[in-house]
Amino acid sequence: MDRKVKLLVGGVGILVLLSILVMTTMSSSAEFVTPTELSESDDYDEELVKLEGRAVSLEDDEVLTFDVIDENHTTAASYDGEMPETMSDGRIVVAEGHYDGNELEASDLTVRAHEGEHPDGNESNHSAHPDVDGFEGDTLYETNESETEYDENSSG
Repeated sequence: MDRKVKLLVGGVGILVLLSILVMTTMSSSAEFVTPTELSESDDYDEELVKLEGRAVSLEDDEVLTFDVIDENHTTAASYDGEMPETMSDGRIVVAEGHYDGNELEASDLTVRAHEGEHPDGNESNHSAHPDVDGFEGDTLYETNESETEYDENSSG
């Protein structure tokens, strides 16, 4: 084969691989949503989302079940994993998983720290929280147990 043809074929191959990588990354990234956004739109059905709100009605049997609430709506959620130590009724959670139109089946569950509370040894390991309605200015902390917690800098 001619050298130009080899370079052309190699370049096209690299472009195809990069396109596949971008498309799979975009389709697997979760969007932050609230219970109100889930209830008011069918856009999230069968999608990977990060549901953020207050956890209530906790039931820790074989599978942890709870409701995530905001000011207007409630979304049922389940998590087949160990309940985070800081999880309790009324705590702000981020449950990441697939939403089936009625319930979120979480594959990852994180709990925010209360205002002024810093996970041990992590006071300097923080970054700004994603811009989610009602949670602006909150701070994200990575704990040693691979859990993610948040520090509320507002009274919200």
